[in-house]
Amino acid sequence: MPHVSRFTEKAPTDQDGLKTDCELPYNLRPQDALRMVEDLHDLLHDVNSMMVDKGFDRMEELLDPAGFSGFISRTVVDRLDRLSRALVKNIHHNGYPDLLPRGVYPADSVQHGTEGGLEVKASRNQSSWESHGPRGGWFCVVQFDIDEDADKALRNREPTRVLAVMIGKLAKEDWSWQPARTGRIRSGTASIKPAGAAKLRASAVWVDPSYQEEHEERLLIARRVAWRTGAAEDDCLEILRDAGHPMKADEIAEAVALKIDVPADRLLSTTTSTLKKLVKAGSASRPKPGRYEA
Repeated sequence: MPHVSRFTEKAPTDQDGLKTDCELPYNLRPQDALRMVEDLHDLLHDVNSMMVDKGFDRMEELLDPAGFSGFISRTVVDRLDRLSRALVKNIHHNGYPDLLPRGVYPADSVQHGTEGGLEVKASRNQSSWESHGPRGGWFCVVQFDIDEDADKALRNREPTRVLAVMIGKLAKEDWSWQPARTGRIRSGTASIKPAGAAKLRASAVWVDPSYQEEHEERLLIARRVAWRTGAAEDDCLEILRDAGHPMKADEIAEAVALKIDVPADRLLSTTTSTLKKLVKAGSASRPKPGRYEA
């Protein structure tokens, strides 16, 4: 009797991970994301079962990382195209975005669309999601997990599963841009900034309950880093000016916590270092030890 490979089992899709209070574009429903995840898990189960029966390795081994992510992405686009009444698949090769508003473009094909739509990204990464260019608009990021534990026999590895589906509206400024290096074949790459990652994490439509704690931690990290690299100095000065009296660093951290929805104790170190920079620059002062004023 042949050994049954663990990775051919169908990954579960727990409906308890559905977020029913999120705002979605183009009449998409949270249930559409749940159905899409179910269909993707079904497909991975069916394809890998067939490949094992034919004597092949699992698809995750036959495709390179980019190829497998592309397969997941195209599958998501196909499912959402079938589930949505307002979106249709962009049939232009490598066209942007992946899903177009129905009826807007001739033959549902455009190379660089400017009339809305939904771009889909599938990634095994926890962050640092990439795009071909920094663009504003609606994005769907499907984060998945592949069991690549080299200490396990291949047949004993867990099935590939979706961890989170995030659909959010990003601005062009939410991306950084790295131009292609001279003499390199690879084109330039846009990478998501922490502010963009925070937007996507905060607008998750479905998160595997077993990944929820990690998802929330990643959201807090993204918000904290986005604040530190963005508005930290301006916010600290504004809080000091509004207070009109010297404040302690932990009091300022409490005020920032209410603004960006991150626990104050996670912000205290960054707040303290920011205040020291402001004092050094002459924008703030320390009238007495442990207290700051603008």
